[in-house]
Amino acid sequence: AREQRWGEAQQAYFRAYSTEPDNADFIFNLAVSLDQLHQDRLAAQYYQMALNAAEAPEGSHAGFDRSQVRKRIQELLP
Repeated sequence: AREQRWGEAQQAYFRAYSTEPDNADFIFNLAVSLDQLHQDRLAAQYYQMALNAAEAPEGSHAGFDRSQVRKRIQELLP
């Protein structure tokens, strides 16, 4: 992601998500990579999944700003 290689980042984040599907940060990173690849609907879906995971008791340590994620979902969906 740091190198703006979003296709590769998306694959790596998907692998990470596959190993820990309840990890809000992994889901969020996958959403960001999809967002950067202009896959708006899929990105919005994964952003919502990240929010849901973050709101679960075990997800309370999520490292992203939930209000910013909610705003981005609204921007992506017509």
